[in-house]
Amino acid sequence: MNLKSISFGLLLTSLTGPTLAWTISADFDSGELGTKADRGGDGFSGAGGNSIYTNEQTASGNAAKLTIEKGSTGYGRWGGEFMFPEKIGSGDTIWYQVYTYFPVGFDHYSYSEGNRLKFLRIHTKSSSGSNHGYVDFYIDRHDNPNAFKWIYEGAAQWRNVGNPEDLIVLGQWESYQMRVTFDDVPRDLGGKAEVYIWKNGTLLQHITNRKTLKTDTDYSDRALLFTYWNGGSPKTQSMYVDNITLTTETPAGFDAQGTALIPSPISNPPAKINTLEIQ
Repeated sequence: MNLKSISFGLLLTSLTGPTLAWTISADFDSGELGTKADRGGDGFSGAGGNSIYTNEQTASGNAAKLTIEKGSTGYGRWGGEFMFPEKIGSGDTIWYQVYTYFPVGFDHYSYSEGNRLKFLRIHTKSSSGSNHGYVDFYIDRHDNPNAFKWIYEGAAQWRNVGNPEDLIVLGQWESYQMRVTFDDVPRDLGGKAEVYIWKNGTLLQHITNRKTLKTDTDYSDRALLFTYWNGGSPKTQSMYVDNITLTTETPAGFDAQGTALIPSPISNPPAKINTLEIQ
């Protein structure tokens, strides 16, 4: 099955009642090579001024090349954002997956402003539209044995994710996925809030003791990839992303524990290849 045939751009699927499940698929296949990949369609919605369509490294078809300059935090240029077609709130679940390729020599660490690099991000707001923080998956400090960190800024409690063997592998395509169920009460306390994080289809962390909304009337209307390099990039460099999917419709795939996740042909450990053809 060709995974790219599943969805191009935005799909809305009717469910029982007035609720709509939706899927955003950014496969970066349709844009002209070398042009900006943050104009909607099969790319980012915005905030990706240095993101361009490329075929230099791809998971399948074409991909996006993300560039950041030495010393720059990259806001509005590094990575990109996705605007949701409908708001999601308490009780809703979203899956967010991205394929990444960090070339050999890429330095993906932050060396100031907290020393962690923002990675997968989902923004939350109050019912009046005020900022209530991000559900954030970070690349951890260069001197920390944990590969990653997770936090909901509305609660400001860090959670370790992964071990040294889960660190980003340079020169390989990898997949990262975060599933978030929104609630202001953690699952452990009788609520619905929980988070799953996978790498290459293998579960790294299941978080059930943190809330994912500040109040039960909060909502989310966008997700971001990178978008701000804490402390500035240590050098001018580029990496690649492909097959980004965000969906509120329960996907067809399952992990080893039987938990629903977006299917990925990248296994753990991934194959040592430069181009991954998805069949």
